[in-house]
Amino acid sequence: MPASSAAAPSGAYQAGVAVIDVTPPVGTLLTGYAARKEPSTGVYLPLRATVVALTDPLTDCTLLLVNAEWLGFYNRTATVRDHLGAATGVPRDHILLCGTHTHCGPALRTRLAPDDCWEDPNESFLADVFARLARAAKDAMADREPVSLHTSTGWCVFAQSRRKPNGRGGVEWAPSLDAPHDHTVPLLLAKRGDGSAKLLLFGYACHPTSAGAILEIGGDYPGFARAELEQTLGCSCVFLLGCTGDQKPWHPVPGESEFPSYPLPAVKQFGHELAQAVRRETDFGRWLPLAGALRVRQRTLHLTMQTLNQADYAAMRGHENPWFDRWARLNLASLQGGVPRPTTLPFEIQTVSCGNSFALVAMAGEMNVGYGLRLLKELGATYQQLWPIGYANAIAGYLPTERQLPEGGYEVIGSQMTLGRVGPLASGTEEQIVAAVRELLPGSP
Repeated sequence: MPASSAAAPSGAYQAGVAVIDVTPPVGTLLTGYAARKEPSTGVYLPLRATVVALTDPLTDCTLLLVNAEWLGFYNRTATVRDHLGAATGVPRDHILLCGTHTHCGPALRTRLAPDDCWEDPNESFLADVFARLARAAKDAMADREPVSLHTSTGWCVFAQSRRKPNGRGGVEWAPSLDAPHDHTVPLLLAKRGDGSAKLLLFGYACHPTSAGAILEIGGDYPGFARAELEQTLGCSCVFLLGCTGDQKPWHPVPGESEFPSYPLPAVKQFGHELAQAVRRETDFGRWLPLAGALRVRQRTLHLTMQTLNQADYAAMRGHENPWFDRWARLNLASLQGGVPRPTTLPFEIQTVSCGNSFALVAMAGEMNVGYGLRLLKELGATYQQLWPIGYANAIAGYLPTERQLPEGGYEVIGSQMTLGRVGPLASGTEEQIVAAVRELLPGSP
C-alpha cells in the first residue's frame, strides 16, 4: 500500500463495508440487450453487491454507497432506498445506488406496455436481494472503524469512443480516438490506523459490454478487475462506472472494423489491464490525503425532450426494428388523438465532497464522456480529486452532450426511440446539468 505524500489525519473518517452475492439463478432472463430473449445458461463470474458506510464523526454525516454488479437500479431506486433507510436511519438523499452496468446481469425494469422492449424481471429474486441489502447496510454501519482517505489517478487505454465521425456531420458506430474519450482511472483508498487497506474504490469510463449478448451471467471487465484486485490487495474493492455512454472496450481484431463480441479470455484481459493500472498507483502512485467535512447533497432536475413533427414519426412506421416502429405508432397516435405524451424526464444529481480535497458527482444517466471531461476541466482545479460518475440511482437513459445533438446517432435519438419517448433531449440540457452540479458543490467557481 502507498505512503501518501503528506500525512493524512489518522481516523478523520469512519468506514464500514459489507458484501453480498447478487448472482441470479441460472435460467433468469438477462438485461442490457433488448433483442436477447433467451434465458441465461450459466455463470462465468458471480455477481457482487458491496455496501459502504462512510461517516464524518465531527458532523455525524453518513453516506451509504451501494454498488451492485448489475445494469443499475433504475425504477427500483425508491424501493431500495426505503429498505436501507428503514434499516439504518440514514436519510434517503444520503443513499447512493450505483450499478457497474454489466449487460449480463438480472432483468430489473418492468414492462410499460405488452410490447415493451424490457424483459420480465424475477420479482422474488429481486425482493430477496433488496431485503439482504438492507441487512448488509446494517452490517456496514456496525463495521465502521476509523480510517484515513487518500486519492490518486491512474491510466488505462482500452476505452474508445463508439461515435466515429463520418465526415458529413454525423457519426457511425465504430471505434475512434478522433472523438472524445477519457483514459483516467480515479481512485479512493481507505486505510486503517496501522496502514492496512480497508477499502479501495476505482473507476473507468468504458461501457462493460465487451462480451456482447452472451447467455452467461457475469460482471464483464469490471468484475474481473475487482476480483483480481481483491485477491492481490487483500481488501474490499468497488468499481464505479464513469461517464461512458459513448465509450466501449476495444482491442484490434484482424478483419473487424467495428466492435466485436470478445471471448471471455479477452474480457478477462480487459479486466487485468484495468487492475494493473490500479496496481501501478498502489505500488508507485502519488497519493493525496483527504480532509474536510463530509457533505452529501442531492437535486432532481426535470429535463425537456423535443416533440417531433408528424412526418418524422411517420417516416419510422413499419421500420424493421420493432421498437422504432412502436415509437412511431405511439407518437403518431398521440398527435392524431390530441393526447399529449410526457415531455420531461426526472434526472437526479448527487454530490459527495470532503472539503475541497474530494468531490464525487453521481449522475442518474448513461452520461456521454463529454460530461465528465467538461466537469473535470471546469471544476477540477477546485478539488484535488473530482470524480464524475454515471449509472447512479434511477438511471434516466442516455445523456448526449450539446455538441452531439445535431450529429444524431444511438445516444441522441435511437435510445429514445427504443424507450418509446417523444424525441431527443432539448438543446440546453448540458448547461442545465452543469449549472446544477456547480450549485451542489461547495466552493465551485
